[in-house]
Amino acid sequence: MKMNKKGFTLIELLIVVAIIAILAAIAIPQFSSYRIRGYNSAATADLRNARTAEEAFFSDWQVYASSILATGGPGAGAVLTNTTPVPQVTVGQFAIVALTSPSAATTFNTGVSQNVGLVLTTSANGGSFTGGAKNAAGDRCFGMDSDFTPIYWVNGPVGSPMLTGGIPLALASATVSEVAGATGAAPCNGPAPATTVWAAL
Repeated sequence: MKMNKKGFTLIELLIVVAIIAILAAIAIPQFSSYRIRGYNSAATADLRNARTAEEAFFSDWQVYASSILATGGPGAGAVLTNTTPVPQVTVGQFAIVALTSPSAATTFNTGVSQNVGLVLTTSANGGSFTGGAKNAAGDRCFGMDSDFTPIYWVNGPVGSPMLTGGIPLALASATVSEVAGATGAAPCNGPAPATTVWAAL
């Protein structure tokens, strides 16, 4: 009995391999950019949630809290991550009239996603704040200012976490955003020679 042996020719196999290689060459860079966009979205979501938490805190105590872990008082905040404790805001931390300072020990709490660093700084009287966030795996730093609605961004290197000095201190009152015209610490200090231009989202 004669068997009919049919299979793929070498040319057919090479064509299939070439098609798979072309698809992979297109898909892998696209997948990488999608992942980075997802990391950036996590940082912006955390920053928006921090704004909501700050406004809720302000409605209770008439001051904004910083991310200084020990006191939550005015000044340059520390970097919050998903593993750091929430700031403990204690009585008398704000150098303003007693009626607008927290009358009891309280906490300021906002969620932070994995790999995201979040910094919140306040003016000396706690009347305004600036905030910044960056996902260590993302390629942008994001900033906000309590006096203005937009979220701002500037390019930052992939693999670099948010640093404490990356966002400027808040001023008591401002006619222009402290973030929009700021130069900060790496990785959010923009191109040399420190000519950061933050763009609004």
